[in-house]
Amino acid sequence: MSEQYHRLFLRWEVLRGWIPAIIFAAVCVYVELLFFYNALNTGFVDKTVSIPVGSWTLPISIALFLSLGNALVVVTLWMNVFESTAYVKAGSDKQVRRILYPLRMIRTAALVLVPFTIILFAPYIVEANWFVNSVASIQAFKSTTASFYNWAFTVSQIDGATRFMISQMVAALGALVIAGLQLWRVKGTKNLVRAFRRRK
Repeated sequence: MSEQYHRLFLRWEVLRGWIPAIIFAAVCVYVELLFFYNALNTGFVDKTVSIPVGSWTLPISIALFLSLGNALVVVTLWMNVFESTAYVKAGSDKQVRRILYPLRMIRTAALVLVPFTIILFAPYIVEANWFVNSVASIQAFKSTTASFYNWAFTVSQIDGATRFMISQMVAALGALVIAGLQLWRVKGTKNLVRAFRRRK
C-alpha cells in the first residue's frame, strides 16, 4: 500500500503563515540593503529619478528599487517552494506536525536565501583584501597565486554599476534555479507516487 501525505501548510492568511512571511521578507530586505550600501561604499554611484507627486517631487533610487524588487522575487520563490514541499506522512500526530512546520519553513528559506546571498556578494568578496590574502596563503594555491591576484584585480576594475547589475541578475537567476530544482524534485516524486498507485 502506498504512503499517503498530508499538507503541513494550507494558506498564508492565517497567523502562522503571514508572520513568518513578514520575517523572511524583512530578512531579504535587510540583505538587499546591506548589499546596496556595501556597493555604495565600494564606488558604486547611485542614480535617482524625481517623480512628481502633486506639488512635491519624490526622488526614487533606481538601484534601490531594483534591490527591493529582487527581495520580492526571493520571497515569492520561497513561498512557492514551501507550499509545494510542505507535506508530512499521514498519521503523524499534531505534535510532530508542529515541530516539522517551522523546520521545513527554515529549511526552505535557507535553500533559497543562502545561495542568493552568496552569489549576490561574490563579486565584492573576491576583490576584498582579506579574501585574496586568505586564498593566497593556502598552500594548495601557491602555484596559482599570481593568476588569482590578476583575476581579483580584473574583477575589481569592473564598473560599479555593471557589477551591481550583474550581481543582482545572477543572484536572482541562481535563486530561481534552486527553487526550480526543488519544485522539479517534488513534482517528480509525485509523479512516481501516482505511477505506483496506478500499478497497484
